[in-house]
Amino acid sequence: MQDNYFELFGLPEKLNLDTQDLQKKFYALSRAVHPDFHQTALDAQKSLSLEASSKLNQAFLTLKDREKRLNYVLTKYLGEISEAEKKQTPPDLFMRLMDIREQLEAFKHQPSDALKSQLEAECTTLQAEQQALDQRIDTLAQEFDSAASSEAKRTALTEIRKLMLKKNYLRSLITTIQNELHPTL
Repeated sequence: MQDNYFELFGLPEKLNLDTQDLQKKFYALSRAVHPDFHQTALDAQKSLSLEASSKLNQAFLTLKDREKRLNYVLTKYLGEISEAEKKQTPPDLFMRLMDIREQLEAFKHQPSDALKSQLEAECTTLQAEQQALDQRIDTLAQEFDSAASSEAKRTALTEIRKLMLKKNYLRSLITTIQNELHPTL
C-alpha cells in the first residue's frame, strides 16, 4: 500500500474532504484487503492482508478527523513540530498567561466568588478565541485547497501551523483553569 493517505483512497490532497465519499472508498477498499476475506489464503497472504488492513484503517482514521488530517498534511509539507515549538508560549499571550497564573494562585490559596467569576470569564474569552482561530484555519484550508503552487500551499500551511499551536496552547490553558475551578475528587 502507498504511504500517501490521499493517494491510497484516490482523493485529491485537500484539507477539506467529503467524509462520506471517504467512507465509501474506505468500505470498498476494506472489502478488498480485510483479513476476514482472506481466511483461506496462505499465511504469508494473510499477513499481508492484515498489514494492508491496518494501514488502511490508520489512513481512514487520520483523514476522517479534521484535526488529524490537518496535522498529517502539516507534517507532510513542513515536517514534525519540535517539542520546543509545542511548549513555547505564543508571544501575544505571555502577559495574559502571567495574569491568569496569578489569579489561579490567588484562587488556590483563597478561593472567592469574584476570582472564580473572573477565571470563568477568562475561560469563555479563551474559548471564543479558539473559535476565531478555527474560522481563520478554515479560511486558510480553503486557500490551501485552491492553491495552484506548492509555495502557496506551504504559505497557507505555515500560517495554519502557527494558529494550531496557539489553539492547542489556549486549549491547555482552558483545561488548567477548569481543573483548578472544578477539581475532580
